[in-house]
Amino acid sequence: MTAPTAEPPQPSPAARTGRAPLRSRFTPQAAIPLLLLLLALSTVFLSIHDRGLFYRLGFHDRTTAHYLTVAGNLSPKHGLLGFDALTLDDDGDLAYRPYNRFPIGGYALLKLAMAPFGDDFSAQIRSARASMLAFFVLGAVSAYLALCRLLASRWVALAATLTAFSSYYLLYYNDMVATENMPSLFGMLLTFHGMVVFVQEGRFRQLLVKACAALLLGWHVYALLLAFIVLGLARELVRALPLSPRFGRSDSDVPEAGPSPGRYLALGAVALLFGTALLSFNLGNEYFALGGRVPLAELPTVDSMIRRFGLDHERNLVHAETLAWPRYLEGQFRRIGGMTIPYGWIDPIWARVVDHPHEVELLPGVFAWGAVVSGACLLGLPFVRHGLLLAALALSGFCWTLPMRHNVFIHEFESVFYVGIPLTVFSLLFLYIRRLIGDRFAPVLAAAALPAFVLSSVEMAGVGIRGREALSQAEMMQDFEVIRDVLGKGVSYLPLLRDIHSVSPWRVRYYLAGNVFLVPRQWRQRELADFVILGHRDEGPALLTPDNRRMFLYDRALYDASYDEQALGSPIIASDWNVYRKDGRLIYVSEDCAHEEAPFFLSLAPREANARRDEEDGFDGLRFHWEDIARRSDRRCIGAIDLPEHDPASVRTGQLRDGEPIWEGEHRFER
Repeated sequence: MTAPTAEPPQPSPAARTGRAPLRSRFTPQAAIPLLLLLLALSTVFLSIHDRGLFYRLGFHDRTTAHYLTVAGNLSPKHGLLGFDALTLDDDGDLAYRPYNRFPIGGYALLKLAMAPFGDDFSAQIRSARASMLAFFVLGAVSAYLALCRLLASRWVALAATLTAFSSYYLLYYNDMVATENMPSLFGMLLTFHGMVVFVQEGRFRQLLVKACAALLLGWHVYALLLAFIVLGLARELVRALPLSPRFGRSDSDVPEAGPSPGRYLALGAVALLFGTALLSFNLGNEYFALGGRVPLAELPTVDSMIRRFGLDHERNLVHAETLAWPRYLEGQFRRIGGMTIPYGWIDPIWARVVDHPHEVELLPGVFAWGAVVSGACLLGLPFVRHGLLLAALALSGFCWTLPMRHNVFIHEFESVFYVGIPLTVFSLLFLYIRRLIGDRFAPVLAAAALPAFVLSSVEMAGVGIRGREALSQAEMMQDFEVIRDVLGKGVSYLPLLRDIHSVSPWRVRYYLAGNVFLVPRQWRQRELADFVILGHRDEGPALLTPDNRRMFLYDRALYDASYDEQALGSPIIASDWNVYRKDGRLIYVSEDCAHEEAPFFLSLAPREANARRDEEDGFDGLRFHWEDIARRSDRRCIGAIDLPEHDPASVRTGQLRDGEPIWEGEHRFER
């Protein structure tokens, strides 16, 4: 009787792939590329001392202020609801303006970054922007570690990562505070690293954990998961066919190395269930915050989904020309071209793109370059090991931007999610160069990529407001810090009243986060307000912040009392609206709020010596609406506009309907 024969040992994932994972050959010398990567990435923090301001004006900072507001309002007191304003409804009851579009994880981390700094706005903004930069760095490190495993060369991985992350879009938007931006990008690249480890070593649980962590930060990881699952199932299907071609694999990638179809389906099911749970939490929060009176189909998040997926037919008609597929795809290839050009390489004549992000798409030849780069991805992938993984990474951008084109077409920052294309293209390029020059000279590739990234990062770090604008903004923040101190932590009704020198309402929502305030269109509820905030100083008992410089807080009842008939005196123009001049302002008064829906016009004739100054102040045919000037709502309507600091010669004002004056009047000022 012979002894039973022992079963042969099963080959490890490393043996099946024909090469051990790169991490198993780690040596002290291998730490050098990682150290160089971290040193290069640290340059994005060079100007962090300037980033305690809204210093990239426009969409970049409007979005930053918006997300700071939502994160600032996040608290158990409000059921962890994401909202950007707490105001009053038509009945005078508290009402939320939810902005609950994305998973709570990103908002919670942003709140943690801001929380230690109390009401210090500058420190909060600096900390929030630093956290976005940290996500940028973590995303680049995740990409590098994944490429190390895929390319079996740390120097090639370093060169590809640095060159890809040198792009204009990534460096311009890397400090924009938005949970759907850098946090979501990091989650996607972290999941990609999990995919690489899973394919090479079979660590499925690690991939599930990373995918769920990514979903806590944003929805974009679904695009990567979709590409990975569809390509993986397609490969397994083709392999199962009789006489199947060697589809999706190179000489070093044998069939046994691929995950089973069941694992792909399980990954998709877990991600779908976890994401559904996160979305259900958001929808439930909104439903109860809105008093349970709004149908589920009309909740703000559902409405946003309808618009983002292009189900809002009226909006589609307005943008039909831009959303047409030929034009939309041309724009996307332009963005891809911009994503693969290091910012430091852009000709100085195009330096204006730092203030106008969309103009990078207008660089000469950028469309053709984007198309060539995209084609190079498809042609080169069959010749590399684990081409399916790189294909999923490269296609993930399209898996997001094509179904979401009704949202992507107006958001340039969505271009950062094409990052898989430059990562793939530069990986292929540097792999080919390494074969030409040999492994011994591979560090030369990193030596070329390092200055490209550092130059791009340093140049972008210098982009932002300076001088008088920075000083003005710092004064504004300090004024609102004082205002917040006076208001305390209780609920206060604060009408946000715009005038010519007022601050952006996006920022005011952030400065007043946690308080209840009224927006200009709610001027009829003014009598409910305890305070009023204005951009001009009125001395007297109503002024509560006498040391402020730009924005002033007043006791609302005392401030309104200063506009009684005796204080106003005689009108300079008597008409449907009586017009007064008081304390450097024109004051409009109507007992019956006559024609309040019609636009007003105002022209100031300058004294000859001051003609140029009047044009700069914008009083040559100024147009405005009643809600822009509303100061009081009681039994009559009162509004005011600040006059220029110098003395105008005369004023002509009135209201228009269909281009014709309803009423008008003119008054000449005496010296």
